[in-house]
Amino acid sequence: MINQAVIILVSVLMALTTQGTGSQITIKIDLKSEAKGLVQLLLFKGEKGFPDQSDEAVLSASARVENGKAIFKFSNLDKGTYAVAAFHDGNEDGEMRKTLLGIPKDAYGFSNNARGTFSAPSFESASFELPEGSHTISFILK
Repeated sequence: MINQAVIILVSVLMALTTQGTGSQITIKIDLKSEAKGLVQLLLFKGEKGFPDQSDEAVLSASARVENGKAIFKFSNLDKGTYAVAAFHDGNEDGEMRKTLLGIPKDAYGFSNNARGTFSAPSFESASFELPEGSHTISFILK
């Protein structure tokens, strides 16, 4: 009888601790060269602020480039539609370098390897569905 009570209690506790953990995502970003420094990333849920308004992003983070890659892991996210914008921050100042005409000097990229013609891609072209559970995406900075 005591063994059954312990088993039931453990089962209930396990169920409670696994509820509400949300979705997890791993974002793997490749750089074309053996770059050093950081990759700066913004994760958006919805098109508002995409691709560069950090105050509208759900998350912002930086990761060290190792062996031409930067890897980000986030958990406790709501399932839904997201998009990612990232750039290579080689001098680690947190700012994307641009020419006088506003053209990026630093490598940059978006989820789905989305590209715009003369501007950033739309949220729709860079967006992906984050289901419950674990999910992995990858893209390249160019």
